[in-house]
Amino acid sequence: MTFASITLSGILKNKAEQRFTANNVSVVSFTMEIERYDSKAKELKRYPVKANLWGDAHAEYLERLNPGTEVLLIGRPQIDQFNDRDGNVQKVFTIEVNKINLLSASAIDNSDYASTKPRSKSSSLTSDLSEEDMEIPF
Repeated sequence: MTFASITLSGILKNKAEQRFTANNVSVVSFTMEIERYDSKAKELKRYPVKANLWGDAHAEYLERLNPGTEVLLIGRPQIDQFNDRDGNVQKVFTIEVNKINLLSASAIDNSDYASTKPRSKSSSLTSDLSEEDMEIPF
């Protein structure tokens, strides 16, 4: 049992895909990019994050999760590690999603979406979070 939970917002890089496990459990997967300002380099950096939505209840999101869609994810973080073709160890940050909120569903150019329009603010975001989620853990 894990108690780790993370909340991330970002923009989808690719269209969500649905697949099924050997036990016929639905998995909706996509990759999003989160942005973080690197104060040493004095620039905004982008990091890819894989996301998995387990169960048939998430299949409804499949049509709405397109490149450029801004989402807020709450879930369990994990780091997947594998060897690439050259034998180098690669690590991928993945979130096993418990809750997803669509913040925008804009159809913008996937090649350079950061320079287009500013992100919209969601007034319903704070109403979706419980008081427990609003507490600062330090």
